[in-house]
Order: sequence, then C-alpha cells, then structure tokens
Amino acid sequence: MTSNQDAPLGWFHAVKTRDAVAQTRDGWPYFEANARGSDPTGATVFEIRFGDGEWMLAVEGDLLKRDQ
Repeated sequence: MTSNQDAPLGWFHAVKTRDAVAQTRDGWPYFEANARGSDPTGATVFEIRFGDGEWMLAVEGDLLKRDQ
C-alpha cells in the first residue's frame, strides 16, 4: 500500500517493535507501507516510510491505520 505525502496511511506505535529507533518514532505518522513477509510468529512485517523519508521495519500490530 502506498500514499502521497499529504495524508498519512496511519501512525506507528512501538508495541511489538521495541528497539531504540522504534521508541524514538513512537506515534509518528507513516506515508508508505510495503509488506516484506512475516516474522517467526507469523505476523506480517512491513517496511514503512515516515515523513522525513526514513524507512523502518515494523510488524502489523504496530501500525494503526488512518481509518481505525
């Protein structure tokens, strides 16, 4: 799923992804998300792009969609 820079797809919340980068970006909106497979528990892993252009891996449980 992709979106333009104007409206975020949703917000990242560091619930399952708990490293230092995730903690820093907790609550930030993301603007693109590309599925990249699954983790050992079967959760879908996405690479997400924040408004500053940085990409990060996150599991689906950390992504609050705009319409939720």
